[in-house]
Amino acid sequence: MTRGSMPSMDKFYKSMSKSKKRSYSDEYMKYGFTYMLKETICYPQCVICYKVLENDSMKPSKLAIHLNKCHPDLRTKDSDFFKRKFESLKRCKLDKTGIIHQTQQNIVEASYKVSYIIAQKKKAHTLAEEVILPCIKEIVRLLFGEEAVKKIDNIPLSNTTVKRRITDILSNIKENVINEIKESPYFSIQLDESTDVSSMAQLIVFCRYIHNNKFKVEFFFSSFLETITKAADIMEIMKQFFNDNKLQWKYLLGITTDGAPAMMGCKSGLQTRIKEIAPNVVGVHCFIHRQALATKTLPGSLKTVFNQLVKFVNHIKSSAFNTRLFTKFCSDLDAEHNKLLFYTSVRWLSAGNFLERFFKLRNEVKEFLCQMKSGLVEYF
Repeated sequence: MTRGSMPSMDKFYKSMSKSKKRSYSDEYMKYGFTYMLKETICYPQCVICYKVLENDSMKPSKLAIHLNKCHPDLRTKDSDFFKRKFESLKRCKLDKTGIIHQTQQNIVEASYKVSYIIAQKKKAHTLAEEVILPCIKEIVRLLFGEEAVKKIDNIPLSNTTVKRRITDILSNIKENVINEIKESPYFSIQLDESTDVSSMAQLIVFCRYIHNNKFKVEFFFSSFLETITKAADIMEIMKQFFNDNKLQWKYLLGITTDGAPAMMGCKSGLQTRIKEIAPNVVGVHCFIHRQALATKTLPGSLKTVFNQLVKFVNHIKSSAFNTRLFTKFCSDLDAEHNKLLFYTSVRWLSAGNFLERFFKLRNEVKEFLCQMKSGLVEYF
């Protein structure tokens, strides 16, 4: 390598280092650092001396060096101390040197609203930065000009920011629900343990309570069951949640579960364990599960009809060619739906949804089987 090539390599490495953007993490608050946003780039800012560091200092080791060197007497302080300092920082205004920074309220609100919509639609966190922000900038550029686009650039919508916003929103919703439950004279819960597609057991709990003289149903909480899913393990999770949120068992008047032994067992089931600490609780068997159990023991005549309908649907949907023909056939007839639903015995509501859709398309199914000259048409 010649000497003449060295400056170009230096410029290359400098450009590489400048192009790398580091994101802020909530864990950096324990080092006394928040962040200021400038042209979509986060810069760490000390909440004690208000000094703003470069973006490449956005790492725990460099933040800790600043804390130990500039504020050695605060090294033992916890995150709550620095959060209180941060609250005082938010009340300050940005001066000409850019040392003290406060993001405008409407910009922060816009970031939260976009994050909330992403959470509602169950979309990826990267959607805001990769799709929404570029679209907004193009719209604003066409309608209001380049000057307005610069303001849009200040809206923090990075992947990590959206994640933090959603976490804050969830915490706020949880806090509001817990407070409403505490104000209610009594409440009841419904819970179930199920396994998702990744074979991870999850406990999901809903709560029903009174708010503003009306019954209200809200999502209570969910938790992973990492190993076994016995009643004792579920009970420990319930106790921990009640203790953490200072909820009293004496106001719990009802619990609804399915019929599994871990839930309904008279000796060591979950309902039995809860009744030991909440004697006013009335245990109820989930009515949807009861309906699902009832469909498994249908009378002979009804079971024959049900099985025949399953054959009709399987005959059409088991063939990709028949499925396409039936979809086109229903579309030509302007039917309310153009697809039938499979019956899946492991899904509690599958039978009802299957029968409802078939009933709405019964005439179309009969006409389709007639045109296809299927032998099943004689069973109509």
